[in-house]
Amino acid sequence: MSTISFKRPAGSQVGSHARPAPPLYGRSLAETFKAPDYDCRVIGPDEKPEFAVTRIRSSSTMEEKAPEYPRDNAILICVSLIPARLNQWHAVYDGRRVGVSQTIPFATTFIDLNCRMEMWSRGPFDYLHYYLSASLLNRISVENRIAPSFRLCEAFFIEDLVVAEMTKSILTPVTYNEPLDRLALDHVAMMLGAHTLQTRCGVDKFANVPKRGLEAWQKLRTEEMLRAHLEGNITVKELAGACTLSPSHFARCFRLSFGTSVHQRLIKLRIERAKELLSKTDKSLSEIALLAGFCDQPAFARAFRRMERNTPSNWRRVNRDQTNPCGSPRVKNVFTS
Repeated sequence: MSTISFKRPAGSQVGSHARPAPPLYGRSLAETFKAPDYDCRVIGPDEKPEFAVTRIRSSSTMEEKAPEYPRDNAILICVSLIPARLNQWHAVYDGRRVGVSQTIPFATTFIDLNCRMEMWSRGPFDYLHYYLSASLLNRISVENRIAPSFRLCEAFFIEDLVVAEMTKSILTPVTYNEPLDRLALDHVAMMLGAHTLQTRCGVDKFANVPKRGLEAWQKLRTEEMLRAHLEGNITVKELAGACTLSPSHFARCFRLSFGTSVHQRLIKLRIERAKELLSKTDKSLSEIALLAGFCDQPAFARAFRRMERNTPSNWRRVNRDQTNPCGSPRVKNVFTS
């Protein structure tokens, strides 16, 4: 069994009767940064999550020292959604001074939560944090047959195009307070975990890179399961299990077969279902949004405009069937101007 090896400060011990501090995500993260505004999505139980996404914001310009965060066998990835000023954040991390190195949007920081850090920050800031537990990274390493131990190479406010693109992909639902479905969270967790292992932990390229996509029966089974769960209440692991593949291998084979990620394929299937309902029924846009797997009508409209470069209402006027739902011709009043 592969074991993740994070740096643990010399002499640090866990008291036998000490009450464990909450992991650094959600409310705990907001309190650490003294941020009044936060939003969070989680995979796994609240007390011991496998993966979490937290957005924190603050407009305060007063510099404050943050309380020491709880030690944890996990990695925290922080993305600055707006460029941070050079004097806006600084810290003493594992005995060395660190701070903002460049003022760019989506500047990315990788932190080992087992390392002690004293931190000072001031606003305004807008950060998106990814919490990656050791259990998540361990599972990805086992699936890809990589070295049993590795160590994070920390980085502060660097440019990471992969993390930036992943962040952009989930920023719309987070911004509009839409629920991130299980499939979306699962996909982001797996992609970020694999990327972190390969680029920040010195891991060689993953083994068993597929040279071809899914078998025909696997493609059919996957599409069938996605259409049955348009709301996204399914995981990559469940899809992979139905195809008798590991989640990591399945995700790579899926991209070879469909040319996109599992979640992007799900969105395309939602739009296909919505277009069918728009053209063949008189259902309202709010009803169609729910039937197609979207959380509400605004989310449906945003996704539809993004993919079709058109609004659902305009698309319906141009493409709807010239028959009513029962199949008989629609009555048109030729005497009206």
